[in-house]
Amino acid sequence: MEMMQYKPWEKNEVYSLIKESNKNLPILDIQLGGACNLNCIYCDTPKYGHPCDVNLSSIEKLINDGNVKWVYICGLGEPTATPNLYHLKQILKLCKEKDIGLSMFSNILNIDDELVNYIDNGTLHVLFKLDTFDKNKMAHLYGKDKGDIILKNYETLNEVVHNQNGVTNLGASIVPTSINYTELPYIINYCMENGIFPLIGQLEDAGSCSKVYKELEVKEKDLIEFRNYISQVYGVDYEMPTCPATIAGMHVTNTNKIILDKRTGLSCPWFWLDEPQLQIIGNIESMSYNEIVKKILDYRKAKLSDVEQMEQNIELYPFGGCGGNAKQLLKTYLDIAKNR
Repeated sequence: MEMMQYKPWEKNEVYSLIKESNKNLPILDIQLGGACNLNCIYCDTPKYGHPCDVNLSSIEKLINDGNVKWVYICGLGEPTATPNLYHLKQILKLCKEKDIGLSMFSNILNIDDELVNYIDNGTLHVLFKLDTFDKNKMAHLYGKDKGDIILKNYETLNEVVHNQNGVTNLGASIVPTSINYTELPYIINYCMENGIFPLIGQLEDAGSCSKVYKELEVKEKDLIEFRNYISQVYGVDYEMPTCPATIAGMHVTNTNKIILDKRTGLSCPWFWLDEPQLQIIGNIESMSYNEIVKKILDYRKAKLSDVEQMEQNIELYPFGGCGGNAKQLLKTYLDIAKNR
């Protein structure tokens, strides 16, 4: 039996998107500013003062000029935090007009009626933070005592879950730590009962988390045991899905730069589960869609033999990090890249 799937990462959708990535990059992966309304102890991007200077006109031009099928809002701060919210809603408005889906990670602390409506009408898909239902643990993990609001917003999201044949518009972003490990079976059960995809991502040794990584880390054997528990209880083979933006995306920073994973040329570095190594290759304000695609593909081509060595030398993680399980992700990319 297969696991429930998050719609933007549904297997057929992922394959279709990454199949295009030899010639076209159909996903815009956009960072807004670093502002956040929480202060998570394991935050991998604690850049709270970084502004949201994304050029909306340039984003619209990229969508008009390219064969863009999805927009992802991911990285740096919280997209619904006040300094980012205007840009988020303008991009959502554009996506609705163009009939393009938007997927974002969010702590859902500031989910309002307008955003709920975008979820309900199929424009907005959300991976929301869900590490615990215990308000004391929330305060410890998230850095602020906002448990009452977050719990209420879980109920709000339950009213706009759209799960059709195991493909859902909502996912829960779950990070196993020493603080919430014993609660994980209950969290998974909550997701399965409510038609929400449980996205279980391993702790990343980056940003603020590097200071507490050893304290929060769940050992590999325990993660494997938990993955096996999911398979036994629910009769599904759980695996971290590949985020297609890593392969088929164009990664735009909060200051309009185009960035790549320096090691591979892929468009997101977080699958490594460590501090990102980034390569800036241009700016959306001065480059056309086609120029950016060419620059990205040329960089990847130069790194291809290195990626082959990397794929051979790394082991599968029990779950993997944001973007996917590194070994499987690189194998998927290489299978596509070699068929240019």
